[in-house]
Amino acid sequence: MTSRHIRIARLARTAVLMLGYAADDIERGFWSDAELHKLADGLDTLVTALRGNDQGAQGLLVINVERLDT
Repeated sequence: MTSRHIRIARLARTAVLMLGYAADDIERGFWSDAELHKLADGLDTLVTALRGNDQGAQGLLVINVERLDT
């Protein structure tokens, strides 16, 4: 496994986690437009890495989440 594959795997895991939390919260209107744009930026990072256009310049996406309904 190459470092590129490891990075893609990390980004994919992050995206799955991020989308898992986001789905219900977005539907309930808990996310602002700015937060939606951050989500899109994170997914763009994954897409770029998957397409092989990633030069490693972008950092890993860090998600700081707090559930509001628990």
